[in-house]
Amino acid sequence: MENNWDQAPGITVITPTHGRVDLVAQLLISLQAARQAYSGPAEVLIVDSSPAHESENIQRACSEHDAIYHHMSNNVRQKRNWGIQNAKYPIILFIDSDCVADVNLLVEHARLYSSNTIPDLGGVVGLTRFVGKENWVWQIIRRSSTLDAFSYPERHQVVPWGPTCNISYRRNVLEKVGLFDTTFPFVLGGDDTDLGLRVTDSGYHIMTSAHAIVEHEKRTWTRIYDIAQRRYRWGRMHYYLMRKHSHRVLIDPPTTLAIFLAMFILFAPTALVSGIAAWAILPFLWFTLEIILEAILISRGQGRQPREFLYMIGTCVLTILYQVGTVVEGLKNHSLAPLYKDANYCPPSKDGRRRGIAQMWAKVIALPLSVWLILLFQILSRTN
Repeated sequence: MENNWDQAPGITVITPTHGRVDLVAQLLISLQAARQAYSGPAEVLIVDSSPAHESENIQRACSEHDAIYHHMSNNVRQKRNWGIQNAKYPIILFIDSDCVADVNLLVEHARLYSSNTIPDLGGVVGLTRFVGKENWVWQIIRRSSTLDAFSYPERHQVVPWGPTCNISYRRNVLEKVGLFDTTFPFVLGGDDTDLGLRVTDSGYHIMTSAHAIVEHEKRTWTRIYDIAQRRYRWGRMHYYLMRKHSHRVLIDPPTTLAIFLAMFILFAPTALVSGIAAWAILPFLWFTLEIILEAILISRGQGRQPREFLYMIGTCVLTILYQVGTVVEGLKNHSLAPLYKDANYCPPSKDGRRRGIAQMWAKVIALPLSVWLILLFQILSRTN
Protein backbone atom coordinates (compact mmCIF):
# COMPACT_ATOMS: atom_id res chain seq x y z
CA MET A 1 0.00 0.00 0.00
CA GLU A 2 1.40 3.39 -0.99
CA ASN A 3 1.50 6.12 1.65
CA ASN A 4 1.78 9.49 -0.09
CA TRP A 5 2.06 11.70 2.97
CA ASP A 6 4.25 14.79 2.99
CA GLN A 7 6.19 13.35 5.91
CA ALA A 8 5.55 9.89 7.38
CA PRO A 9 6.43 9.86 11.10
CA GLY A 10 9.28 7.70 12.33
CA ILE A 11 8.17 4.59 14.24
CA THR A 12 10.04 2.56 16.85
CA VAL A 13 8.65 -0.98 17.32
CA ILE A 14 9.28 -2.45 20.78
CA THR A 15 8.89 -6.15 21.55
CA PRO A 16 9.79 -7.69 24.93
CA THR A 17 10.38 -11.43 24.92
CA HIS A 18 11.53 -14.36 27.03
CA GLY A 19 12.23 -17.44 24.96
CA ARG A 20 9.83 -18.02 22.03
CA VAL A 21 12.70 -18.20 19.54
CA ASP A 22 10.59 -19.48 16.63
CA LEU A 23 7.82 -16.95 17.29
CA VAL A 24 10.27 -14.03 17.47
CA ALA A 25 11.76 -15.11 14.14
CA GLN A 26 8.30 -15.11 12.53
CA LEU A 27 7.58 -11.67 14.00
CA LEU A 28 10.86 -10.23 12.69
CA ILE A 29 10.19 -11.52 9.18
CA SER A 30 6.75 -9.88 9.19
CA LEU A 31 8.09 -6.60 10.61
CA GLN A 32 10.78 -6.46 7.94
CA ALA A 33 8.05 -6.66 5.28
CA ALA A 34 5.99 -4.02 7.11
CA ARG A 35 9.00 -1.66 7.22
CA GLN A 36 9.57 -2.12 3.50
CA ALA A 37 5.93 -1.21 2.82
CA TYR A 38 6.24 1.96 4.90
CA SER A 39 7.70 5.13 3.41
CA GLY A 40 8.84 6.58 6.74
CA PRO A 41 11.80 5.61 8.92
CA ALA A 42 11.34 2.72 11.36
CA GLU A 43 13.36 0.59 13.75
CA VAL A 44 12.67 -2.60 15.71
CA LEU A 45 13.90 -3.13 19.28
CA ILE A 46 13.84 -6.67 20.69
CA VAL A 47 14.28 -6.58 24.48
CA ASP A 48 15.09 -10.11 25.61
CA SER A 49 15.62 -11.95 28.91
CA SER A 50 16.08 -15.48 27.57
CA PRO A 51 18.76 -17.87 28.84
CA ALA A 52 21.99 -17.99 26.84
CA HIS A 53 21.15 -20.80 24.40
CA GLU A 54 17.91 -19.07 23.34
CA SER A 55 19.18 -15.51 23.46
CA GLU A 56 21.94 -16.38 20.96
CA ASN A 57 19.32 -17.57 18.46
CA ILE A 58 17.16 -14.49 19.01
CA GLN A 59 20.19 -12.22 18.60
CA ARG A 60 21.06 -14.01 15.35
CA ALA A 61 17.50 -13.50 14.07
CA CYS A 62 17.73 -9.81 14.94
CA SER A 63 20.94 -9.50 12.91
CA GLU A 64 19.33 -11.23 9.93
CA HIS A 65 16.27 -8.95 9.95
CA ASP A 66 17.82 -5.59 10.84
CA ALA A 67 16.49 -5.39 14.43
CA ILE A 68 18.26 -3.97 17.48
CA TYR A 69 18.84 -6.53 20.25
CA HIS A 70 19.10 -5.79 23.96
CA HIS A 71 19.34 -8.27 26.85
CA MET A 72 18.16 -7.46 30.37
CA SER A 73 16.31 -8.92 33.39
CA ASN A 74 12.89 -10.51 32.97
CA ASN A 75 10.53 -7.68 33.85
CA VAL A 76 8.20 -6.78 30.99
CA ARG A 77 7.49 -3.25 32.24
CA GLN A 78 11.18 -2.46 32.61
CA LYS A 79 11.81 -3.93 29.14
CA ARG A 80 9.20 -1.69 27.51
CA ASN A 81 10.48 1.32 29.44
CA TRP A 82 14.01 0.62 28.21
CA GLY A 83 12.65 0.54 24.68
CA ILE A 84 10.88 3.89 25.09
CA GLN A 85 13.95 5.51 26.63
CA ASN A 86 16.17 4.28 23.80
CA ALA A 87 13.75 4.83 20.92
CA LYS A 88 14.93 6.92 17.99
CA TYR A 89 11.49 7.96 16.68
CA PRO A 90 8.43 9.88 17.96
CA ILE A 91 5.88 7.06 17.53
CA ILE A 92 6.24 3.98 19.76
CA LEU A 93 4.52 0.78 18.59
CA PHE A 94 4.26 -2.15 20.98
CA ILE A 95 3.78 -5.64 19.59
CA ASP A 96 4.11 -8.94 21.46
CA SER A 97 6.57 -11.68 20.58
CA ASP A 98 3.82 -14.23 19.80
CA CYS A 99 2.33 -12.01 17.08
CA VAL A 100 2.86 -11.54 13.35
CA ALA A 101 2.51 -8.07 11.79
CA ASP A 102 0.34 -7.41 8.76
CA VAL A 103 2.36 -5.91 5.92
CA ASN A 104 0.48 -2.60 6.31
CA LEU A 105 0.71 -2.43 10.12
CA LEU A 106 3.07 0.55 10.25
CA VAL A 107 1.22 2.33 7.44
CA GLU A 108 -2.11 2.11 9.23
CA HIS A 109 -0.79 3.16 12.63
CA ALA A 110 0.97 6.13 11.05
CA ARG A 111 -2.08 7.13 9.02
CA LEU A 112 -3.97 8.46 12.05
CA TYR A 113 -0.98 10.36 13.40
CA SER A 114 -0.36 11.94 9.97
CA SER A 115 -3.97 12.95 9.35
CA ASN A 116 -3.84 15.87 11.81
CA THR A 117 -7.64 15.70 12.06
CA ILE A 118 -7.83 14.20 15.56
CA PRO A 119 -7.06 16.71 18.31
CA ASP A 120 -4.98 15.44 21.23
CA LEU A 121 -4.34 12.04 19.63
CA GLY A 122 -2.21 10.13 22.13
CA GLY A 123 -2.40 6.54 20.88
CA VAL A 124 -3.78 4.09 18.32
CA VAL A 125 -5.06 0.57 19.04
CA GLY A 126 -4.91 -1.92 16.20
CA LEU A 127 -6.94 -5.07 15.63
CA THR A 128 -5.62 -8.39 16.95
CA ARG A 129 -6.78 -11.56 15.19
CA PHE A 130 -6.09 -14.91 16.82
CA VAL A 131 -4.84 -17.68 14.57
CA GLY A 132 -3.73 -21.28 14.97
CA LYS A 133 -5.08 -24.53 16.35
CA GLU A 134 -7.96 -24.49 18.81
CA ASN A 135 -8.81 -26.79 21.70
CA TRP A 136 -11.49 -26.88 24.38
CA VAL A 137 -9.62 -24.32 26.47
CA TRP A 138 -9.73 -21.84 23.59
CA GLN A 139 -13.47 -22.47 23.19
CA ILE A 140 -13.95 -21.40 26.80
CA ILE A 141 -11.74 -18.33 26.47
CA ARG A 142 -13.38 -16.97 23.33
CA ARG A 143 -16.79 -17.08 25.02
CA SER A 144 -15.54 -15.06 27.99
CA SER A 145 -14.68 -11.38 28.32
CA THR A 146 -10.96 -12.25 28.25
CA LEU A 147 -10.51 -11.34 24.58
CA ASP A 148 -12.80 -8.30 24.38
CA ALA A 149 -10.01 -5.71 24.31
CA PHE A 150 -8.25 -7.36 21.37
CA SER A 151 -11.20 -6.63 19.07
CA TYR A 152 -11.95 -3.06 20.24
CA PRO A 153 -11.41 -1.66 16.71
CA GLU A 154 -14.34 -3.72 15.40
CA ARG A 155 -16.76 -2.06 17.86
CA HIS A 156 -15.36 1.29 19.01
CA GLN A 157 -13.66 4.38 17.56
CA VAL A 158 -12.26 5.71 20.85
CA VAL A 159 -11.21 3.54 23.81
CA PRO A 160 -9.70 4.27 27.25
CA TRP A 161 -6.87 1.72 26.81
CA GLY A 162 -5.70 -1.14 24.63
CA PRO A 163 -3.58 -4.31 24.87
CA THR A 164 0.15 -3.92 24.29
CA CYS A 165 0.23 -6.62 21.62
CA ASN A 166 -0.82 -3.98 19.05
CA ILE A 167 -0.89 -0.40 20.30
CA SER A 168 1.09 2.73 19.49
CA TYR A 169 1.61 5.97 21.42
CA ARG A 170 3.34 9.26 20.87
CA ARG A 171 6.63 9.03 22.70
CA ASN A 172 6.26 12.48 24.27
CA VAL A 173 2.85 11.43 25.68
CA LEU A 174 4.41 8.35 27.29
CA GLU A 175 7.17 10.49 28.75
CA LYS A 176 4.60 12.94 30.08
CA VAL A 177 2.49 10.29 31.88
CA GLY A 178 5.53 8.49 33.30
CA LEU A 179 6.02 5.31 31.19
CA PHE A 180 5.01 1.88 32.56
CA ASP A 181 4.59 1.68 36.32
CA THR A 182 7.29 -0.65 37.67
CA THR A 183 6.02 -0.41 41.27
CA PHE A 184 3.16 -2.87 40.75
CA PRO A 185 3.62 -6.02 42.88
CA PHE A 186 3.49 -8.55 40.03
CA VAL A 187 5.78 -8.83 37.01
CA LEU A 188 2.87 -9.25 34.59
CA GLY A 189 -0.65 -7.95 34.24
CA GLY A 190 -2.53 -4.68 34.27
CA ASP A 191 0.30 -2.54 32.89
CA ASP A 192 -1.40 -1.95 29.51
CA THR A 193 -4.64 -0.94 31.25
CA ASP A 194 -2.88 1.37 33.69
CA LEU A 195 -0.83 3.11 31.01
CA GLY A 196 -3.84 3.62 28.73
CA LEU A 197 -5.95 5.05 31.55
CA ARG A 198 -3.18 7.49 32.49
CA VAL A 199 -2.94 8.63 28.87
CA THR A 200 -6.72 9.04 28.66
CA ASP A 201 -6.94 10.82 32.02
CA SER A 202 -4.26 13.26 30.84
CA GLY A 203 -6.66 14.50 28.17
CA TYR A 204 -5.46 12.49 25.17
CA HIS A 205 -7.55 10.27 22.89
CA ILE A 206 -6.75 6.65 22.05
CA MET A 207 -8.28 5.89 18.65
CA THR A 208 -8.74 2.49 17.03
CA SER A 209 -7.81 1.25 13.58
CA ALA A 210 -9.38 -1.94 12.24
CA HIS A 211 -6.82 -1.90 9.39
CA ALA A 212 -3.76 -1.97 11.68
CA ILE A 213 -3.69 -5.75 12.10
CA VAL A 214 -1.54 -8.27 13.91
CA GLU A 215 -2.14 -12.00 14.08
CA HIS A 216 -1.72 -13.51 17.54
CA GLU A 217 -0.84 -17.17 18.09
CA LYS A 218 -3.52 -19.14 19.94
CA ARG A 219 -1.01 -21.68 21.21
CA THR A 220 0.02 -19.34 24.07
CA TRP A 221 -3.64 -19.25 25.17
CA THR A 222 -4.60 -22.93 25.09
CA ARG A 223 -3.21 -24.41 28.34
CA ILE A 224 -5.78 -24.50 31.12
CA TYR A 225 -3.32 -24.00 33.98
CA ASP A 226 -1.77 -20.95 32.29
CA ILE A 227 -5.16 -19.38 31.58
CA ALA A 228 -6.44 -20.02 35.11
CA GLN A 229 -3.26 -18.55 36.57
CA ARG A 230 -3.51 -15.56 34.23
CA ARG A 231 -7.13 -14.80 35.16
CA TYR A 232 -6.35 -15.09 38.87
CA ARG A 233 -3.33 -12.78 38.47
CA TRP A 234 -5.40 -10.26 36.47
CA GLY A 235 -7.96 -10.31 39.27
CA ARG A 236 -5.25 -9.58 41.82
CA MET A 237 -3.92 -6.75 39.66
CA HIS A 238 -7.45 -5.38 39.32
CA TYR A 239 -7.36 -4.48 43.02
CA TYR A 240 -4.27 -2.32 42.47
CA LEU A 241 -5.84 -0.69 39.42
CA MET A 242 -8.90 0.12 41.55
CA ARG A 243 -6.66 1.65 44.18
CA LYS A 244 -4.57 3.64 41.71
CA HIS A 245 -7.51 4.83 39.59
CA SER A 246 -9.89 5.41 42.49
CA HIS A 247 -11.83 8.09 40.59
CA ARG A 248 -13.16 5.27 38.38
CA VAL A 249 -14.36 3.18 41.35
CA LEU A 250 -18.08 3.11 42.11
CA ILE A 251 -20.36 1.11 44.38
CA ASP A 252 -21.39 -1.88 42.29
CA PRO A 253 -23.86 -4.77 42.62
CA PRO A 254 -22.11 -7.53 44.58
CA THR A 255 -20.30 -10.21 42.62
CA THR A 256 -21.10 -13.91 42.83
CA LEU A 257 -18.19 -14.40 45.22
CA ALA A 258 -19.28 -11.48 47.45
CA ILE A 259 -22.82 -12.87 47.76
CA PHE A 260 -21.48 -16.35 48.52
CA LEU A 261 -19.26 -15.01 51.31
CA ALA A 262 -22.13 -12.95 52.76
CA MET A 263 -24.42 -15.99 52.73
CA PHE A 264 -21.76 -18.15 54.35
CA ILE A 265 -21.25 -15.61 57.16
CA LEU A 266 -25.02 -15.48 57.69
CA PHE A 267 -26.02 -19.13 57.38
CA ALA A 268 -23.04 -20.94 58.96
CA PRO A 269 -23.89 -19.50 62.43
CA THR A 270 -27.59 -20.12 61.71
CA ALA A 271 -26.82 -23.80 61.19
CA LEU A 272 -24.87 -23.93 64.45
CA VAL A 273 -27.58 -22.18 66.48
CA SER A 274 -30.53 -24.07 64.99
CA GLY A 275 -28.78 -27.40 64.82
CA ILE A 276 -29.96 -27.74 61.21
CA ALA A 277 -26.86 -28.55 59.21
CA ALA A 278 -28.67 -28.04 55.91
CA TRP A 279 -28.49 -24.25 56.31
CA ALA A 280 -24.70 -24.43 56.18
CA ILE A 281 -25.05 -26.05 52.77
CA LEU A 282 -27.23 -23.21 51.42
CA PRO A 283 -24.38 -20.87 50.32
CA PHE A 284 -22.66 -23.69 48.44
CA LEU A 285 -25.93 -24.78 46.84
CA TRP A 286 -26.70 -21.19 45.80
CA PHE A 287 -23.18 -20.78 44.40
CA THR A 288 -23.49 -23.95 42.31
CA LEU A 289 -26.98 -23.09 41.05
CA GLU A 290 -25.90 -19.53 40.17
CA ILE A 291 -23.11 -20.82 37.93
CA ILE A 292 -25.39 -23.40 36.29
CA LEU A 293 -28.20 -20.89 35.70
CA GLU A 294 -25.79 -18.27 34.37
CA ALA A 295 -24.35 -20.79 31.93
CA ILE A 296 -27.84 -21.82 30.81
CA LEU A 297 -29.01 -18.23 30.28
CA ILE A 298 -25.91 -17.16 28.35
CA SER A 299 -25.60 -20.30 26.22
CA ARG A 300 -29.31 -20.44 25.36
CA GLY A 301 -29.65 -20.25 21.58
CA GLN A 302 -25.90 -19.75 21.11
CA GLY A 303 -24.89 -23.13 19.69
CA ARG A 304 -25.04 -26.89 19.99
CA GLN A 305 -26.09 -28.13 23.42
CA PRO A 306 -24.93 -29.41 25.85
CA ARG A 307 -21.45 -28.55 24.57
CA GLU A 308 -22.16 -24.80 24.57
CA PHE A 309 -23.46 -25.03 28.14
CA LEU A 310 -20.28 -26.78 29.30
CA TYR A 311 -18.09 -24.14 27.66
CA MET A 312 -20.10 -21.45 29.45
CA ILE A 313 -19.57 -23.24 32.77
CA GLY A 314 -15.86 -22.86 32.06
CA THR A 315 -16.20 -19.11 31.37
CA CYS A 316 -18.13 -18.67 34.64
CA VAL A 317 -15.31 -20.40 36.52
CA LEU A 318 -12.77 -18.03 34.91
CA THR A 319 -14.88 -15.07 36.08
CA ILE A 320 -14.94 -16.48 39.63
CA LEU A 321 -11.15 -16.91 39.56
CA TYR A 322 -10.81 -13.24 38.62
CA GLN A 323 -13.13 -12.23 41.48
CA VAL A 324 -11.23 -14.43 43.93
CA GLY A 325 -7.98 -12.76 42.92
CA THR A 326 -9.40 -9.26 43.49
CA VAL A 327 -10.94 -10.15 46.88
CA VAL A 328 -7.81 -11.99 48.07
CA GLU A 329 -5.61 -9.01 47.24
CA GLY A 330 -8.09 -6.68 48.92
CA LEU A 331 -8.08 -8.74 52.11
CA LYS A 332 -4.26 -8.86 52.08
CA ASN A 333 -4.36 -5.06 52.05
CA HIS A 334 -7.07 -4.90 54.76
CA SER A 335 -9.75 -3.73 52.33
CA LEU A 336 -13.29 -5.04 51.80
CA ALA A 337 -13.87 -2.67 48.87
CA PRO A 338 -13.74 -5.42 46.18
CA LEU A 339 -16.84 -6.99 47.77
CA TYR A 340 -19.07 -4.03 46.95
CA LYS A 341 -17.11 -1.72 44.63
CA ASP A 342 -15.63 -2.01 41.16
CA ALA A 343 -13.71 0.08 38.65
CA ASN A 344 -15.14 0.29 35.15
CA TYR A 345 -12.51 1.00 32.52
CA CYS A 346 -13.87 -0.99 29.57
CA PRO A 347 -16.21 0.46 26.91
CA PRO A 348 -19.71 -1.08 26.82
CA SER A 349 -20.45 -3.99 24.51
CA LYS A 350 -23.51 -5.98 23.52
CA ASP A 351 -21.94 -9.25 24.73
CA GLY A 352 -20.97 -7.65 28.02
CA ARG A 353 -24.52 -6.41 28.57
CA ARG A 354 -25.92 -9.86 27.77
CA ARG A 355 -23.52 -11.47 30.23
CA GLY A 356 -24.41 -8.90 32.90
CA ILE A 357 -28.15 -9.48 32.53
CA ALA A 358 -27.67 -13.26 32.67
CA GLN A 359 -25.56 -12.94 35.83
CA MET A 360 -28.17 -10.74 37.50
CA TRP A 361 -31.05 -13.11 36.79
CA ALA A 362 -28.99 -16.15 37.77
CA LYS A 363 -28.24 -14.60 41.17
CA VAL A 364 -31.92 -13.76 41.75
CA ILE A 365 -33.35 -17.12 40.63
CA ALA A 366 -30.72 -19.19 42.43
CA LEU A 367 -31.67 -17.85 45.89
CA PRO A 368 -35.33 -18.98 46.14
CA LEU A 369 -34.49 -22.15 44.24
CA SER A 370 -31.73 -23.11 46.68
CA VAL A 371 -33.96 -22.30 49.69
CA TRP A 372 -36.76 -24.41 48.18
CA LEU A 373 -34.37 -27.33 47.66
CA ILE A 374 -33.15 -27.09 51.28
CA LEU A 375 -36.72 -27.07 52.58
CA LEU A 376 -37.64 -29.96 50.30
CA PHE A 377 -34.65 -31.91 51.59
CA GLN A 378 -35.74 -31.29 55.20
CA ILE A 379 -39.32 -32.38 54.50
CA LEU A 380 -38.19 -35.54 52.76
CA SER A 381 -35.71 -36.39 55.53
CA ARG A 382 -38.44 -36.02 58.18
CA THR A 383 -40.88 -38.24 56.31
CA ASN A 384 -38.23 -40.93 56.13
